[in-house]
Amino acid sequence: MAQFMVMILANEVAEAQLSPSETKVLVEAHAAYEQSLRDTSAYVDGERLRPSIEGKRVRVRDEHARVEAGPFGDVALSGYYVVEADDLDAAVALATKCPISEGTALDVRPLMKGRIRREKASQPGRVFAFAVLGNAPSEKAWVDVMDRMDGGPREDFPADRFLGGVRLLAPTQGRRVSQASQRRVVFDGPFLESKEVIGGLFFMRMASMEEAVIWSRETDHVRHGGVEIRELWRS
Repeated sequence: MAQFMVMILANEVAEAQLSPSETKVLVEAHAAYEQSLRDTSAYVDGERLRPSIEGKRVRVRDEHARVEAGPFGDVALSGYYVVEADDLDAAVALATKCPISEGTALDVRPLMKGRIRREKASQPGRVFAFAVLGNAPSEKAWVDVMDRMDGGPREDFPADRFLGGVRLLAPTQGRRVSQASQRRVVFDGPFLESKEVIGGLFFMRMASMEEAVIWSRETDHVRHGGVEIRELWRS
């Protein structure tokens, strides 16, 4: 069995316009979906992220680390599931059952390596997700950027703060499930589209967003690409 990350790329503007009852239905649908994954032993991990307006992006511009405040556009990573499946087709089949609102998409990407630590949000203190970002004119160039980040020193991650993480395979190895006009449509990768593409996620326990930003400014993730920092919803 292989593992896949199903990233929920939500249209935050549209979701903000949902009524309280519609939001409640969506939240309850996610709880039922997670339980269905657990019932079939497909569930590995899943987390919901706080809104992108509360997030920060850190990257190098003009040889200096720059910090940008969210939001970062209408569509943002709002959560994810990690599932086990026989192959990509089976993972996409699981993803198509994930409840999403109009304008939201799901990126299904195989895990290249890493380790997921479950129950991260139950750890003491606040827990932050760091989405590793890369922007390149081609997928080969994007993979080269990810390799340079991955080749950085492991001591970047304080052992007492690090809560696991994963690197994802290239976008051509995945698929996107989009929701439009109450229909699900599946597209093959890549999804570079001149935007910064997520190459992986890792998790750290930090006292505050400010501490997370200060730590990020000195890492290879920022020197070679960038990171988007988002607090886990339940931490």
